[in-house]
Amino acid sequence: MAEETPKFDPKLEEGIAYFEKMLQVMPEDRTTLEFLCVAYGQVNEPQKQRKALISLANILLKENELESADHIAERLAQYREPDAQAMVLRIRAAHGPHAEPTSLQKSVPAGMDEPSSRQGNTHTAAVLTAIKAEKELLYLLVARKVIDETISDDIQSRLMELANTPGCLLVSALSQLEKDSTGTGELAVSVVADESGAPPIPLETFTISEELLMSLPESIVRVRGVLPFAKLGDTLLIATLNPLDAALKHQVEASVGCPCKFYTAHPRTMEELLDRLFAEVSPETEEEKKEES
Repeated sequence: MAEETPKFDPKLEEGIAYFEKMLQVMPEDRTTLEFLCVAYGQVNEPQKQRKALISLANILLKENELESADHIAERLAQYREPDAQAMVLRIRAAHGPHAEPTSLQKSVPAGMDEPSSRQGNTHTAAVLTAIKAEKELLYLLVARKVIDETISDDIQSRLMELANTPGCLLVSALSQLEKDSTGTGELAVSVVADESGAPPIPLETFTISEELLMSLPESIVRVRGVLPFAKLGDTLLIATLNPLDAALKHQVEASVGCPCKFYTAHPRTMEELLDRLFAEVSPETEEEKKEES
């Protein structure tokens, strides 16, 4: 009986095909290579992953990002192919003969986990900041004729209502558009991805660990729709519903204490994942529910 070929999520395979085409146009695009390095591992393509890691290492060496290159060297050291071993030697040589070994582990930045006494104020501030940023996203969509001003005003009103609503509710213009029946949600995601340079990501094809989920404060993850979905060396790959928000990107990088690469998430997928992931992190048993009642 012939052995069956493992089947992988077709959306992940579509994502890989999309990024491979991008790589043909932009062979030194870091965001594309970082995605492929992770994705090839997910679909068990070690040789393609090896080539992507080597290409990424070349870019890191050109940019003199030696610590990031060290993480790639760790991955390449697992391969016996001459090109992989040669790149490992190149990365080691780049440090110079008297360089101290680079630390490959970073401690969690102080204050990353918010004290419970501060969560309320942090949440309110996050909501107000999010509303301002989402308005800017809506203005862009109006300017690109994806939506008209009437739809924009309606969504802004809905977002403002969230400011007085308790709990960690997602503040996202793309999410609100997705719930409308205007049929502009998919186009809006595409326009935002193009304008921001953050490629769309098939987020549902990745397994999000609790460690990744908890690397950012809940007020950022759940309110802003920001989700770390993979790590490549010391670089976090981040899916977000508003990659146009430069301040949000800086806030995320400051919180995690390492470089980040951003991708555009689909709002429906993001909401479904967040609901499921936070339910898994803090499940409530039936006995606990009875005790509360």
